[in-house]
Amino acid sequence: MKHNIKKLTSVLTALAILTLSLIKPFGIEAQYSTTESKKEISIDKTIRSIGDTQYFDNIGSDKKVFYENDVIEFKIKVENTGNQDLVNIKATDKLPKNLTLIFLPGTYNSNTGLIEWTIDRLSPGESKEYLVRAKITDTTEISSVVSRTNNTKACADGTCDEDNASYFIGKSTVPDTGANDLIVKTIGIVTLVASGLALRKYARGY
Repeated sequence: MKHNIKKLTSVLTALAILTLSLIKPFGIEAQYSTTESKKEISIDKTIRSIGDTQYFDNIGSDKKVFYENDVIEFKIKVENTGNQDLVNIKATDKLPKNLTLIFLPGTYNSNTGLIEWTIDRLSPGESKEYLVRAKITDTTEISSVVSRTNNTKACADGTCDEDNASYFIGKSTVPDTGANDLIVKTIGIVTLVASGLALRKYARGY
């Protein structure tokens, strides 16, 4: 009798262990198969002088100072870094002073200084790039080298991101010798013309 009870206990224990071994892997699989829904957007803003081939996060005054009529270009990369589609993404670009637009995405409001456009949809991992090109203008009020910052922001479905790109502009000045050089050159031209007329009269005898 005791032998039968012991045998039955062993069988039940083996069945319990088998049952647990079958349940545990399923539980682990179920745990890792659950993916959290996440909506995220990312903006990367870079800048370059129109003569350069490389874009930079910022351009310091030690690298370049922009002056009147120089052309500057911003590149804006908008990316869906989440795992859900983003739709109806609203993007804005805050244009700093002393810039006149050459081309842009969307529309420009001169009263607010905002460029605005809409991205219909970005799938997870998808990105789109946009360019804003402008010319440095109206620098007469600038007395020294000053910093300017361009800001871009994008929002969709309650998630937002923004990025900046900074650069420096200065007021173009005429070198101190510029005026003297102009006077010397003018006197030289007048002298040559007068000499030419005198020689012509001498050659003709009147």
